[in-house]
Amino acid sequence: MNKLLSFGELLIDMLPHDSKNSAYSPIPGGAPANVAVGYAKLGGNATFCGGMGDDNFAAQLTDALTEYNVATDYLFTIKDSQTAMVIVSLDEQAERSFNFYRHETADLLVNEQHLEQIQWQDFSALHFCSNTLTDSHAANTTLSTLKHARQHGMLTSFDVNLRYSLWQQPDDIAATVERYYSSCDLIKLSRDELEFLANQHAIEPNSFIEKLLNLGVKLIFITDGPNPAKAISSAFSIEQNAPTITAIDTTSAGDAFIAGVLYYFHHFNTKLPVTEQICNDKIVAQAMAFGLRCGAKACLKKGAFPALPYLEEVLHNEC
Repeated sequence: MNKLLSFGELLIDMLPHDSKNSAYSPIPGGAPANVAVGYAKLGGNATFCGGMGDDNFAAQLTDALTEYNVATDYLFTIKDSQTAMVIVSLDEQAERSFNFYRHETADLLVNEQHLEQIQWQDFSALHFCSNTLTDSHAANTTLSTLKHARQHGMLTSFDVNLRYSLWQQPDDIAATVERYYSSCDLIKLSRDELEFLANQHAIEPNSFIEKLLNLGVKLIFITDGPNPAKAISSAFSIEQNAPTITAIDTTSAGDAFIAGVLYYFHHFNTKLPVTEQICNDKIVAQAMAFGLRCGAKACLKKGAFPALPYLEEVLHNEC
């Protein structure tokens, strides 16, 4: 069984047409949705779980997931709600900034009754991000998804993926996110996020990593844009260079990376349980290399879903 359940926000990215951000187009996105699409485009079996408004964007969002073979059985329409929106701006280096429009939107309104409809035994892995932790109701629902996942022996994957402007109390980010670490097998952080969280805990980054491992996290990935990435466990530390590219749009790079890593664990060493693979340094190194290639490929096109690579693109020798 290698089915991925990706939980969280499905929203509209308003993406700029040019580096001057002179005009925008509405494109389906949201980090957990990106991971589901990335996993499916590689050839995996992915389902998205989250809330969708009953507004004019609903059909566009559903059709986009369906186009890329992501199952929508647990995409719940929330009556009289709106779809969240984020305006993405790009600078001359193709780096992003975000302006969210997200107040009581559908992605925040999924509840325990929705989760009870999920056939948890059908899935091998759960992936989520921190955007559902910025609201108390959504945060509690996220915690419930983790409890269900753990009860059913699923691999739990957490891309911290902080969007600081979404937090009403930025000083509380580290304390809020900390509630979820002990329920996670795999955590992905950017270098900036690692330093930010370590600073909020008033410790050094290496001490923060040790803290995560002591809480039971099995594997930590640290990405740093074009700089080398790291994979760290209690038994090993691996560093790898990212492919050298000229980025066009980095919108879905991190999501492509984690989708690639999860796909690799579930499809390249199927005779070995994933719980054992994430403790094997050679397999982790191979998975990280594959994920870095996925992330690099995603930077070569504009947008989120369309930029996420297919398997044959990743296996091709050149970025």
